[in-house]
Amino acid sequence: MTSSSRFTSLWRVVRLIAVAGLSVPFLAACGGGSGSSSSTLNLGITDGPVTSASSVVVSFTGVELQPSGGGKAITFNFSSPETIDLLNEQNGNEASLLSGVAVPAGNYAWIRLLLNVASNGTVANSYIDINGAQYPLVIPSGAQTGLKLVQGFTMTANQVANFTIDFMLQQSITAPPGLTSGGGTQDYLLKPALRLVNNVQAGTIAGTVALSSLQSNSACLAGDSGSGPLPNAQVYIFSGSVTPSSSLTPVVEPEIALSSSGSYTYDQPFLLAGDYTLAVACTSTSSTGSTSVVFVPAAGVTGTVTANQTTTVNL
Repeated sequence: MTSSSRFTSLWRVVRLIAVAGLSVPFLAACGGGSGSSSSTLNLGITDGPVTSASSVVVSFTGVELQPSGGGKAITFNFSSPETIDLLNEQNGNEASLLSGVAVPAGNYAWIRLLLNVASNGTVANSYIDINGAQYPLVIPSGAQTGLKLVQGFTMTANQVANFTIDFMLQQSITAPPGLTSGGGTQDYLLKPALRLVNNVQAGTIAGTVALSSLQSNSACLAGDSGSGPLPNAQVYIFSGSVTPSSSLTPVVEPEIALSSSGSYTYDQPFLLAGDYTLAVACTSTSSTGSTSVVFVPAAGVTGTVTANQTTTVNL
């Protein structure tokens, strides 16, 4: 299997989380504000599992916030680049990007993660590792836009804000044929799919996955190694009450884990309060290289997330 085909199924989640963690050194912010009062911002980074990759390393140089209505962006430049293996930041682990920084209160139009991008689009000290081989990451227009999330948010005066940026890596990385750097090495294209979550408005969905649900799905059985959770099986979580479909983009795709008691479980924190549809999904690749996704149950199971609570949905 080529490095490109290994990533045919790479459209799952990687997330950036705003929770307390180890502080990253940064220089004083510069730029304008959107209000006279200040608030405090905590911003961190986390990820979800990525099929076939053992590391996804990205080097960040700062964070930029754009006040609504124009004005100069507020930039926090790190005193030295913060290089993070996103695949280490899973299952509740996180690395902090900003911790306790003062930000003018008001409305903001977007947030940008700054990267050290070369003229050819590759990001310095950033790569994806597949089967022990490292491949460069290329970000289109990265030098101009970095990793930009265009989604409004509000910083309330005299409040502490903990935000989550959900970076869905498997929906973001592809290996286009012919995209190569020096020596003909395959480059991987990183086009971010991001969402912003206010942690105080977020809750958790967790539960078990019945072995019968996996065994009823022929696509799942195709990946059965007999030694634990199937490598091509995940729980897909869609926003709202919908019928699961490969044409819909899931919010997140938590992995299925084998617990010490022998049951299959999943746990997905940092979901905005609201209704969701869940289904077990397995990917299968035909002899022609096309990928299909089969959902069990076909209609999905609905669940409602309440802020600061855990909702149990068993599949």
